[in-house]
Amino acid sequence: MLLLLLGLTGLAFLYVMLVPPRTAPRRMRPKTTALPAQENAWTEYAQALADLGREPAPAWLREATTSPELTPGQLAYLARHLEAMAHLRAGSARARFEYFEEAPTVATAVPDLQRLRQLAELAAAEARRLRDAGDAGGALELETTAYHYGTDLAQLDAGLLLPITAAGCRRSAAAALFASLGGEAPAAVVARAARTVALEDSRMPSAWQATDSEWRLIGRTVEDGFLGPQAGPAGPSAFRLRVFASFQHQHDAILEEARPHLESWDFPGLQSLDDRTRGRLRSRAAPWRSVFLVDSMAARITAGVVAPLGRPARLLYGDRANGAAFQLLAACRAWQLTHGALPADPTDALTEAGLRWPLDPVTRRPVGYRLEGDRATAWLAGFDGRDDGGRAPYLDLMQATIAPGTDLIYRTFEMPPTLRMLGASSAVRAGP
Repeated sequence: MLLLLLGLTGLAFLYVMLVPPRTAPRRMRPKTTALPAQENAWTEYAQALADLGREPAPAWLREATTSPELTPGQLAYLARHLEAMAHLRAGSARARFEYFEEAPTVATAVPDLQRLRQLAELAAAEARRLRDAGDAGGALELETTAYHYGTDLAQLDAGLLLPITAAGCRRSAAAALFASLGGEAPAAVVARAARTVALEDSRMPSAWQATDSEWRLIGRTVEDGFLGPQAGPAGPSAFRLRVFASFQHQHDAILEEARPHLESWDFPGLQSLDDRTRGRLRSRAAPWRSVFLVDSMAARITAGVVAPLGRPARLLYGDRANGAAFQLLAACRAWQLTHGALPADPTDALTEAGLRWPLDPVTRRPVGYRLEGDRATAWLAGFDGRDDGGRAPYLDLMQATIAPGTDLIYRTFEMPPTLRMLGASSAVRAGP
């Protein structure tokens, strides 16, 4: 019996090592046609980044939107980079954007992410200069250009890195946009800015789309390692094919479990899933399970590439919240500039601005609104998924933790609490 058992074990081992699975994984890579340079916004953005690369990025750029005033040295820095602003505007006028010429993997080179963010911060600082010089309309135009640029960066099928970077660029632009609501731009310009933000928000990937993009990027990377040139001139072995097929099954199973939470922006559900996934993968990759050679090795790979899903989803929701709140408050500000007072009910203001009432992605209900004296307040439910009436604000969106009883709160003529850390001061303008 012992010899028979050893013989069967040996046969099973040889079967796994030598006989490929019945359905071998297919290498599916999208075929893309290169975008002509004259149509590609990236060709202009790249020149703007090259202009910024002529000198180190100053630390004050992130604080320029809310700093008390721009110093002569800071104004001189802005004057040295007018070419970057020209290329930013030229790129934003092009309808298409393409950075990667083919579907990327983890090994694919990406642009300098800090410099991408620096360009958005430079635009926000230049908008501040325009606003201080009395050109409130020009400031709003440049801020929406920076917002558009940020949206362009969220190229799908390129993983989470670019959508998160895009959200960071849009965050800098959003801080400048909220600062401009306290200015005296014409009502038509404010309303146009609100419509532009609505359009750009519709182009941003959702938490599900961005995560699915990351999953495909990881899948291509692991596929290259197992089935690509590294597998040798004879092609991948049966064992490699089996391990990769098991990885695909385990990897995709996690994504499908996460999908309903991502599509509904269910952050408590994602946090619970992250906790369960870590435990399951740790168990599957445990040494005592190494007898299950294929599944154990696939579990080790899966555990190495699966990152928590909750935090990037919360950051993307915060980005959507900034845009939704700005649309609502900008429409009300345009109404105030035209009719002399903020509306108690924003319905007519939204209609006059050519907008629909923005929805909270979490609750799928209209963003909250109320009039408080000469200020208007808008709020979204936040990461716990409960509308608590817009009384207690989230204070730190960088950590993006779930804090029950708090909402994402925005008020006219104030920098939103979750954007204050971009500058040294929370004050924007006194307002009318």
